[in-house]
Amino acid sequence: MDTSNSLARSGPLSGYERRVLGALCDTLLPPGGAIPPGAAELEIAGDIEALLRRLRGQPRWLVRAMLLGFDLTALLSRRPSLFHRLDADHRYQWVEASRSSRFRPRREALSGLDVLIQLAYASHPQVASLIGYDGQPLVALGPAGSATGPPPPVDLPVITYPAVRDATIVADVVVVGSGAGGAVAADTLARAGLDVVVLEEGPPIHRSDITGHRPVERLFELYRDGGLTFTLGNPVISLPMGRAVGGTTVVNSGTCFRTPDAILASWAASGIPGVAPEAMAPWFEAVEEMLGVQPVPEDVLGANGETMRRGAEELGLSGGPIRRNIRGCHGHGVCAFGCPVDAKQAMHLSYLPRAVAAGARVYSGTRVRKIRLDAGRAAGVVADVLDPETGRRRGTLEVDARATVLAAGAIFTPALLARQRLARSSRQLGHNLVIHPGAGTTARFDEPLRAWRGTMQSYYVDEKLSDGVLLEATFPPPGLGYSAGSLPGWGRDKSLFALYPHMASCGSIIGDAGVGRVSPLGRNGVAIRYDLTQRDAAKVVEGIAMAAEIFFAAGATEVYPMLPGLDAIHSAAEVRLVREGRWRPSDLHLSAYHPMGSARMGADPSSSVVDPFGRVWDVPDLFVFDASVLPSSCHVNPQMTVMALVARMAARLADSLS
Repeated sequence: MDTSNSLARSGPLSGYERRVLGALCDTLLPPGGAIPPGAAELEIAGDIEALLRRLRGQPRWLVRAMLLGFDLTALLSRRPSLFHRLDADHRYQWVEASRSSRFRPRREALSGLDVLIQLAYASHPQVASLIGYDGQPLVALGPAGSATGPPPPVDLPVITYPAVRDATIVADVVVVGSGAGGAVAADTLARAGLDVVVLEEGPPIHRSDITGHRPVERLFELYRDGGLTFTLGNPVISLPMGRAVGGTTVVNSGTCFRTPDAILASWAASGIPGVAPEAMAPWFEAVEEMLGVQPVPEDVLGANGETMRRGAEELGLSGGPIRRNIRGCHGHGVCAFGCPVDAKQAMHLSYLPRAVAAGARVYSGTRVRKIRLDAGRAAGVVADVLDPETGRRRGTLEVDARATVLAAGAIFTPALLARQRLARSSRQLGHNLVIHPGAGTTARFDEPLRAWRGTMQSYYVDEKLSDGVLLEATFPPPGLGYSAGSLPGWGRDKSLFALYPHMASCGSIIGDAGVGRVSPLGRNGVAIRYDLTQRDAAKVVEGIAMAAEIFFAAGATEVYPMLPGLDAIHSAAEVRLVREGRWRPSDLHLSAYHPMGSARMGADPSSSVVDPFGRVWDVPDLFVFDASVLPSSCHVNPQMTVMALVARMAARLADSLS
């Protein structure tokens, strides 16, 4: 890459940082081997910098810090030098030694940069072509308007800059956030005849924004911080969240589990009324009908799901096709990067259009910075109006409302409250954060599977759900998601990556103890502290072991547990090496997708932030309607739990305001 031109000089990385990145790219992905093009030939470092240009603030600083930190670690070697100044052989030796280093910053800096480089390399059109990835659906897509074609696109009216700049508007209810909680709240309240305004920081999404764009581009467009959100603690855990009209439902897998009866019963036993299984059943049914929830159809289950089913049935394990919010799925396998045919019924295609039809107004590019108070009561919000091109503040939108509903998610709702020192009487705000940490496990088979074709998340095994371990067959496009982080180092010959068509993958969801904490950082940022407990680490390891057993039962030749000193195991008998190892939390490569519980509901104001219907104990007319209110882990993907609970809570609010 030419670092002398003005574009390079104005880029997100300095010249020094580019040299470090280039050296690491060349070391990880040299020319030759099973995939001939090297990182330098494909200008992968330049591609990474182009992706980073889409980001602002914390994620850029994180990447820069990792580059600096890893470069400096080589000063600790027997031949002290900056990493990028080492010759090729010594750079390679340092990288390989770093993978199992006991010095966490060295190991984690490499891990983070390795995933970013893999992502850019695997997403390059030439590399994708070499491994056979074409992005085509499993079921042929007919012309628009035909029985097998996509439905007509949904044109959701959204108000954004410059249509709004400096303004004050009045409503019955203002809803902050448009995801699973905010959209259901807006729909319920608007259909009750109330004047509702929805404020969303992210951009509006249309099918044309998804079709024809590579998944990696959609990752950086549709996810907060380009998917580079992490927890701080032991270990560092990836925590990607959506940022768009429709919230994380635009980029989640569409998985729709009901809350297990045992969890609902435990919440009811704590004194929360109306959440017992029989009481919640009608709320679940209504959401499922609205979203078309159904098991993954056989024709789009895909080889990844079929492989997991074959292994689970061989072992006699409980499981089945995952129930998802879909209509007309063709198995594109890119669910987490926006559905290109609007099959997944995310909020911008389902609840929000119905809310708008009932009179709700949706504003995008509006970042709420303050809750308005009047004599101690919530009276609306103040939001910055953002330029969609630059992200810069262009005005102020004030909303006067009789009731204020926060639905910004379990990370940003508590941070917004904490900035104003609200809802703190129980000392629980921002505490009790659950994230469902999990590990990806990948296996290699003799036959080609092309497991990226079909529904991305397709089959589950819940044999040990009561113990807090749920497995879900998950295989995103090459270089993205579980499969990218679940392979040992590719090595100089890139042999494992060339075998990518032979891989299957699954991820685990761990019902964790809720030990995380959220606090505001600066004007708009958040700090997410999470230290995995040893007990939850044992659940992660059990999930890896179960996945390995399932894959071997399905005929795998090799499984990659991604544990220190145990890059691969070769038989079911060797699974004992996973279970018998003395693994620490810092040994695990984790990601998480389900933050919840940081403003939990309860019957006692001394131990909860909101009452059983989402009302903030300390502030009249202020409500929380999102995953923040969950009293504990729901053990499964929380989308259905949030939507059913919010429908119940919003109905109560509508009655009180009518």
